[in-house]
Amino acid sequence: MKNIVRIVTASVVLAALTIPVAQAGDMADMSGMSGMSRSGTGGDRYGAPGQASAVTRTVKITTLDTMRFTPSRVDVGPGQTVRFVIRNAGRTTHEFVIGDRTEQRAHEAEMKAHPDMKMGHDPNGVAVPPGQTRTLIWRFPQRAATLEYACHEPGHFAAGMVGYIHLRAPAPGTAR
Repeated sequence: MKNIVRIVTASVVLAALTIPVAQAGDMADMSGMSGMSRSGTGGDRYGAPGQASAVTRTVKITTLDTMRFTPSRVDVGPGQTVRFVIRNAGRTTHEFVIGDRTEQRAHEAEMKAHPDMKMGHDPNGVAVPPGQTRTLIWRFPQRAATLEYACHEPGHFAAGMVGYIHLRAPAPGTAR
């Protein structure tokens, strides 16, 4: 019975994650991408890839083999475009994936179902090999929210490798 439940659960998750692929157009390599990542943006839910010319702030993040990010919390203004510079201070590969709670859980389920899958060309995340640094530019939505950045290498997310992005509410009277 447990196997049937696992198969049905995996089928439902995979079916739900493939829906955005039809909308993604021609992407060269979609291996290792979670459902929202394939569509190229998080839409109004958690933002979209940003342009270097629009960056208003740089945030340095360090990944550690203790399954933690430093800092573990980042505050961001509404509509702000942030350059994240992620440095891996550990001896194992880590990921930095931006998403809301739903996206992170879906990505983790996909990684558990396909443990050999590696991060592809996800617009909302990067894989950072040991001792290296990667950059991700992200434009946040014009609304208050709590988002997450997480590592989905096997066992890392389950061990608590999650950080939080707190989006401040727009000032009263500003366009949303």
